Amino acid sequence: MLGGGVIELFKNVPFDSRAAAVYSRGSVDFLKKRCRLMFRRLFETFAFFKTFILDIARFLVPVTLPIVLLETFVAYRVVEMEAAGLIHWLPFGINFLFRPVYTAGLIWLISGLAAGEERSFGECLAVGFRCWMDLLGVYIISTVIIFAGLLALVVPGLIFFARLALAEFCVVLEGMNPRDALVKSNRLARGFTGEIIGCTVVLSFLLIGVDIISSYMLARFSLQGLGTGVIVSMVFMVLSATLTILFYRFYDLSIKKQEE
Repeated sequence: MLGGGVIELFKNVPFDSRAAAVYSRGSVDFLKKRCRLMFRRLFETFAFFKTFILDIARFLVPVTLPIVLLETFVAYRVVEMEAAGLIHWLPFGINFLFRPVYTAGLIWLISGLAAGEERSFGECLAVGFRCWMDLLGVYIISTVIIFAGLLALVVPGLIFFARLALAEFCVVLEGMNPRDALVKSNRLARGFTGEIIGCTVVLSFLLIGVDIISSYMLARFSLQGLGTGVIVSMVFMVLSATLTILFYRFYDLSIKKQEE
């Protein structure tokens, strides 16, 4: 009886197939537009990286080489000693502490290249050390927030990541403290959340793919060792600059949108 009543009820509800088709086409068109925009941002990122790869490498290689040497040496020693406990996190800790220096310098360099301005190695490095404390604060706070979001339902973590991805640019280019930078990043990234997540996922998979292939080739031809590990790490460091370029593009777009 109940089933028959429900059927009779829905028999009396008009169904506009044309409206449903229009809605469906609208949703598909919206997704297509978003995908086109996403890949456009990626192509712009690759084009910028290709144009200025030497400038980026000239800054990143000498700045990060000492820390990569130390990080790789420690990692190899930990494996050889079969050490256990927190010492396994030492290479990560070394990179995490030094990351604000080279990231801030890279942001300053990229913003100059985008504006057609020439910025010296020393100038970029000085910006890196000047912004170290504030940028480290941004990384610690954002890491805690994103990790909590990932533990919750994964999706909130991705949204938090996208909303906070522009904070480092607010610190370096606008001189903000960590709290103000995170608040402004949340506001700036609001209209680009989906694009930031999509582009980051695609670019991260590409970088991970390169890392996996290079590791396989080194193992395949028995080229594993401290020296090759350092070289691979340096190449990956330069390639990873594409992520900073991508986020700078979204930062620039959001600032221009805010000014309109």
